[in-house]
Amino acid sequence: MRKYLYLFFVFFSFCSVFAQSTSRSVTMTQTSIDKKLDEIAKVSKGIFEPKYEPALLRLKAESEKLGYDWGILRCGDYLMALYQGKGEDKKTIDLANQLKKIAQGKKDVYGYISGIYRKNALSLGYLGLADASLEDFKKAISFAKEIKNNDRKMKLLSFAYENINSYYENKGTERAANDSMFVNYKKSLEMAKMISDKNDEVPVDQKYDLIAYMNMRLGLFYLEHEAMKDYLKLAEVYLLEALKIYQDKRFKIDPTNKAQTFNIVSSLYIEKKKYQKAIEYATHALEFEKQHPYPATRKQSYEYLLQAYLEIGDNEKSKFYRDKFKNLNDSLDYIRRKDANATMKKMVKEADAEHEESSKQQWIITGVIVLITGLTTAILWRRKNKMFRSKYEQMMVKLKNDEAVLPEENIEETEDHEVEPESNNDSQAATNKNTIPVDTKIRILKGLAAFEKSEKFLKKDLTISSLAAQLNTNTQYLSKAIKNNRSENFSNYINGLRINYIVHKLYNDPKYREYKISYLAEECGYASSQVFVIAFKKINGLTPSYFIQNLKDDQVNTQVSE
Repeated sequence: MRKYLYLFFVFFSFCSVFAQSTSRSVTMTQTSIDKKLDEIAKVSKGIFEPKYEPALLRLKAESEKLGYDWGILRCGDYLMALYQGKGEDKKTIDLANQLKKIAQGKKDVYGYISGIYRKNALSLGYLGLADASLEDFKKAISFAKEIKNNDRKMKLLSFAYENINSYYENKGTERAANDSMFVNYKKSLEMAKMISDKNDEVPVDQKYDLIAYMNMRLGLFYLEHEAMKDYLKLAEVYLLEALKIYQDKRFKIDPTNKAQTFNIVSSLYIEKKKYQKAIEYATHALEFEKQHPYPATRKQSYEYLLQAYLEIGDNEKSKFYRDKFKNLNDSLDYIRRKDANATMKKMVKEADAEHEESSKQQWIITGVIVLITGLTTAILWRRKNKMFRSKYEQMMVKLKNDEAVLPEENIEETEDHEVEPESNNDSQAATNKNTIPVDTKIRILKGLAAFEKSEKFLKKDLTISSLAAQLNTNTQYLSKAIKNNRSENFSNYINGLRINYIVHKLYNDPKYREYKISYLAEECGYASSQVFVIAFKKINGLTPSYFIQNLKDDQVNTQVSE
């Protein structure tokens, strides 16, 4: 799911915390820290903009001088929300690692520890560290269940069950993952409804804001699962329920959440081909976003406006929003890639340091284990090497016969098999099933064929949205075309093109075999050598290092180079 949606809960979780007292018997200095934090939470309404960072850092430093752990944890919880709002996931994770040490052995009386683990899980997930993300989500739920105040507990559990779906969304179209997501969304909505209307913990405005938001998430869930019967109808039911709350004048609700919901309603009307309505809701979303600026929300509005104006043939406005979308998307992608690489390096370094320390303490045991497992390792290595050699020989057969690792598809043949002339009945049926119009499909496939020959897939900032804009279509149509005609999702499709490109470079040009793995990764469009190695092995069944070494040993095409 889109990253920005989960950040709602990061902001939301602070809206009622200012009413809490973190200690009954504290010094005046600790009391003053609590009071200042209460004021910040109240004035900010849970939306921690960058202007609050200096004050929060000062209060955190004062808490550290006093050894006031709950002050440190509360400041840290707020700062993590602020960093996530700016898209600074590396900062979020670094701070979480510090706060986790302070939280050791404590019961989560106030909900700060649960919030810290939940936000850290989100940032880990955004950077692709799925297993670590799931582990922290489970801890966030466990800590939340310890809270005695029922309204506070229901609020934090609602957040956690919604947020954990960011892990399951990375599982793609797996049935079990989809089932888990639906169950978690329903749990989150039920727990939000269990918060009492009159309590000192969660004001009624915020309770119904949360209920509206969860209705939006359920609407979006149906919107993204087209295979479900009546998915558009079910999506609209939940989205209209959310709009009913947001348009109710009894509730004073922050515009941030309205902007997100209006964006999703815009996407619904794009699916229903009601493009003027889509433009209306996306435009309102931009107006709400201006009141509490958040780049990811603004980017989504640009994307939906681009799609809608493309569909109605307004070239001037579609170009305007395409440029807006591209510039903002490039900026956000740069920040995300930078954070991902830095975080990965730090985690590897920490793991190496822990391993080194452990080795010093257990060198005698390790030595014995090495002796016992030596033969086993040798046998496994030989078996693995034999498997790699078999994969290598299969690749060589394909390459020698000038066959691509990912064979190109015959567009005309695809059209013959999948595209039939439309009668009136056929056209109506296609509309009902929300399939791609025939002429649009042919245009997309021709565009993909040209794209595959152009080497534009080597661009590091390539996304499905940018490719859709390049082909003058929308992401839904492009995703379907790739899935139906290339038999894979967008990510695997691009990985296949990139790995196929570098395999042929290594096979045909011996000088490439002298380059470092990091250079080869960059050459074929990867920002991280680790991701490149994983993709190469997944597609070919062996590592790039093994492939290169065997090309050298076999002196493949060396005469051509000379």
